[in-house]
Amino acid sequence: MQNNITTYKIIAENALDPIFLTDTEGTIRFANRAAEKVFGYGNEEFVGSGVHALLHHSHADGRPFAAEDCPLSHAYARGEAVEDLVQQFIRKDGRFVIVSCSLTPVFSSGETRGHVLYVRDISRRAQLEQARFADEARFRVLTDAMPQMVWELAPDGSVTFINERSREYFGEIGDDFAETIHPEDIARSQQAWREALGAGTEYRIEHRIRRRDGVYRWFLSHAVPFRDESGLITAWYGVSTDIDDIRRAGEVVRKSRETLRLATEAANLGLWDYYPQTDKLVWNESGKRLFGLPADASATLEGFLALVDPDDRQRVQAMMQEAMHAEAGARLDLQFRAAAEVHGLRWFRVYGKSIVDASGKPVRFIGVAMDITDIKLAEQRIRDASQRDTLTGLPNRALLFEYCGHLLAIARRTRSNGALLFIDLDRFKPINDTHGHDVGDQVLRQVAKRLLDCTRQEDIVGRLGGDEFVVALPHSDDTWGPATVARNLIERISQPYYVGNLQLQLSPSIGISLYPAHGESLDALIKCADAAMYEAKKSGPGRYRFYSPTLDDGSDQQLAIERRLREALDNNELVLHYQPVVDLESGRPTGVEALLRLPVPGREPLLPHQFMPAAESAGLVGRLGEWVAREACRQHQAWIAAGLPSMSVAINVAPQQFRQRSFVSQLADSVRNCGMDPSCLQVELKESTVLEDVPDTIAALQELRALGISVALDDFGVGYSSIGLLSTLPIDKLKIDQSFVNRIGQDAKSQAITDTVLALGRSLHLQVVGEGIESEEVFDYLRDQGCDQAQGYFFSKPLSAEAFEHWYRDSYAPAASLH
Repeated sequence: MQNNITTYKIIAENALDPIFLTDTEGTIRFANRAAEKVFGYGNEEFVGSGVHALLHHSHADGRPFAAEDCPLSHAYARGEAVEDLVQQFIRKDGRFVIVSCSLTPVFSSGETRGHVLYVRDISRRAQLEQARFADEARFRVLTDAMPQMVWELAPDGSVTFINERSREYFGEIGDDFAETIHPEDIARSQQAWREALGAGTEYRIEHRIRRRDGVYRWFLSHAVPFRDESGLITAWYGVSTDIDDIRRAGEVVRKSRETLRLATEAANLGLWDYYPQTDKLVWNESGKRLFGLPADASATLEGFLALVDPDDRQRVQAMMQEAMHAEAGARLDLQFRAAAEVHGLRWFRVYGKSIVDASGKPVRFIGVAMDITDIKLAEQRIRDASQRDTLTGLPNRALLFEYCGHLLAIARRTRSNGALLFIDLDRFKPINDTHGHDVGDQVLRQVAKRLLDCTRQEDIVGRLGGDEFVVALPHSDDTWGPATVARNLIERISQPYYVGNLQLQLSPSIGISLYPAHGESLDALIKCADAAMYEAKKSGPGRYRFYSPTLDDGSDQQLAIERRLREALDNNELVLHYQPVVDLESGRPTGVEALLRLPVPGREPLLPHQFMPAAESAGLVGRLGEWVAREACRQHQAWIAAGLPSMSVAINVAPQQFRQRSFVSQLADSVRNCGMDPSCLQVELKESTVLEDVPDTIAALQELRALGISVALDDFGVGYSSIGLLSTLPIDKLKIDQSFVNRIGQDAKSQAITDTVLALGRSLHLQVVGEGIESEEVFDYLRDQGCDQAQGYFFSKPLSAEAFEHWYRDSYAPAASLH
C-alpha cells in the first residue's frame, strides 16, 4: 500500500489538475501542487481535513456539512468510483470554484485502501454555460415579443425553432416550412431557397403564407446563414414580416396612379413637378407630348421658358418668380402661347400650387398643363361675333362703346371736338311687314354698306339694333362737319334699294349731338342724338336735326311713366305674362318665363324696354324685382292648386336688383312664404351682370344654388363672356340670344355662333335654351343639334296667367298627368 501511495504521489505531483489522495473515509492524506494552486491551501492544511470541508454547502440553519453529508460519502462507504460529479468548492480566500470531481478507489489485495480524487476546475466552462443558457433565454423572450415570425432552419431546410408569433400563426409546424406557402408561390420560393443554399447568400422573397385558419397573407421572408469557425453553414436564421396590408395599400396606390395616368392621358393633361432649389422640372409622358418634347428630354425652368412665345415669356417668368419668392403657399394660373415642335404655336394653361417648408418657403411646385387652343379659338370666335352685328358686320353696341371710349379719351387729352349721328330708318317697318324679314335684312345690309361708303376710315359706324345706326365723327371740322355728313347720308340712303325684282324706297331721320357741348360720355351723346332724331322725324322723313336743350321737354314723358310705375306698385296693378319654355325632345312645356308688363289706362301695356329706364332713374328696380318674384311664386302655386303640373318659372333679374345685399334673402323669403319648391324657380341674368365684380357674383350664385334655385345666363353671345370665366360660374343654363337663333339657315355666322354655344353648353354640362323660335325649320335644327329647350312665337306668344292655363289645358291636358 505504501508503495502504491508513493507511486500515486509521484504521478500526482506532475499533474496539471488538482489531485487528492484520501483514505477510505474521505480524509485527505495528500494534495498535489495543482491543488494548492487552485484552492490556495498548503499541503499541510489539506492533510487531515475531510473532503466535505472543501464543499460550498451548508444546512438550512447554517451548519456546515458533516462527512456523511458529502455527496461522495456513499462512494467512500462502498468503495465505488464516481465520474464527473460537478460540485462547488471553496478556496481559502473565500471564492468559489466550480469543479468536476472523479473518485477512483485504490485496491490492495482485493481491499479498498483509499481513493484518488481527481478535480478539474470548470468554473470558466460553467460560466460560459450559464451565459449560453442566459443568452438562449433572452433570445426566446426577445423573439417571442417580436411581431414578426422568427424561425431557425437546419442546413437542409428543416425547421428547428419558431417563436411564439409563429406558433400563433401556424399552430404546430412540421419539419418542412414550404408546406405553408401558397401553391402559386412555392416554385418561386423554392427557387430562391435553392439559390441561397447554393451560393450561401441571404434568402429574401415576398410570398403568401397560410395561417392556421387557412387564410393566406403576404409576408416578406428574409434569412441569413450562420457559419461555424470553419465557414460551414450550421443553421439559417430568418424573419417573416407581415406585409399584407402594405401590399394591399400599394396595390390601391398603384391602381390610383394608373387611374390618374389614364385620366390625364384621356384629358390630354400634362403633370409637372418643379424643385426650385435644384431647378429640376419633371414632366410626365403626357406633358412631354403636349409640348412636343422627346420622351427622354430632361427639363429645367429655363428650358421651359424657352418654349414660351417671346411675347408672353416676360409675363410668365415674372409670375413664376413672384410665386417662388412668396412667403406663404402660392398658386399659379398661367395662360401663354408656346411653340410645340409638332403642332406649332398653340395656347396653353398651366395650373400649379407650391409646397412650403416649415418656414413657409416654397420647396416644390406641382401642377397640370393643358392645351387650351381650341377653347381660345372658340372664345375668340364668340368674342368677335359678340362684338359684331351678325347681319351687317358692323360693330354692335358693345364694340361701339369700346371704340368710342377710346375716341373720347383721346378727345379729352387733345381737347378736340367730335359729333355723333343717331340714324333711324323711315318706312322700314312696312318693308318688313309687307315683304318679310328676309327682304328687310337685305335692305339693312345695303344701308350698312352705304353708311361705310359715306364716312371716313377713322369714323365709326355701328348698329344699335333693328333699324337704328350710329356714326361717330372724331375731330369733326367745317370741311367734314356733321351737317355735311348728315346730308350726304340722307341723299345716299334715300336712293332706291333693289332686292330681287323689288325696288324699295326709304329714308333716314338723323339726330346729331356734339362733343363736348352736349355730353362727355357716349351714353349722354346717344341720348341727346336720339332726342334730336325724334324731333327730326316730326318734321318729315329724310331730315336731320341738332340736339338742343329744349328737346329735354320729352323728359316729361319719363316722369309720367315713373308716376305710373309708383302707382302700379302701390296698388298692385302690375301684370306678369308667361311665355312657355318647351322641351325639344318631347315637345312638351317644361316651364315658363315671367315677363313684366306695366298697364296704362287707355293704351297697350308698356314693355320693359319702355319703362325700365324710368324705373332705373327713379330707383324702383329693386321694388319691381321683389314684386315679380312674389307674384311668380304665387302664380306657380295657384296653377298647381288648379291641377296643372309643377313647372319651372323663370324670372329676369336686373343688375341693380342682383347687386342688392338682401337680394338672395328676399328671394328665399318669396319662395318660402308661397310654399313653393325652390327647384321650380329659375333666375335669369344678363352676361353684363355676372361679369361685374366676379367674386361677389360667384358667391351670390352659390347661395342661390344652395337654396335649390337654378341660374340661367340670358342672351348669351352678345356680351363679353369669357369662356375661361364661364367654366367657373355656378350656373345651370345658357340662353342663346334670339338675334342668332332667328337667323339660322339664313346667315352662316349666326349659325356658327349658335353651334359653338351648343357645343360649349355640352362641354360644360349646361342646359341650352334657344330664344325667339319663330319657324319649324329653326325648331328642327336646334332639336337635331342637341339643344335642350326653346321658346318663341312658334310655340306661343307671352300669355296672361289665365290664358296660359287655358292654352296648356287645350294643348296638353288630355295627355298630362294633372294633380
